[in-house]
Amino acid sequence: MIETIKNDIYNHLNKEVKIIAKENRNRNEIFYGDIIEIYSHVFIVSNGVEKKSYTYSDILAKDIQITFL
Repeated sequence: MIETIKNDIYNHLNKEVKIIAKENRNRNEIFYGDIIEIYSHVFIVSNGVEKKSYTYSDILAKDIQITFL
């Protein structure tokens, strides 16, 4: 399952994504950016001003929702 997620992320390297991250008290953070770096356990998303890292297990655990634009 993780390998499938990694392959999807790798296929969208340098492309725009929308990430909805669950936060405390039923709040969500929406982040738009490009996938700029991929590592064995994390991937980095940047919008030019800010960089954020997410793990593949975040997607599997449904802590974040990623949409490829």
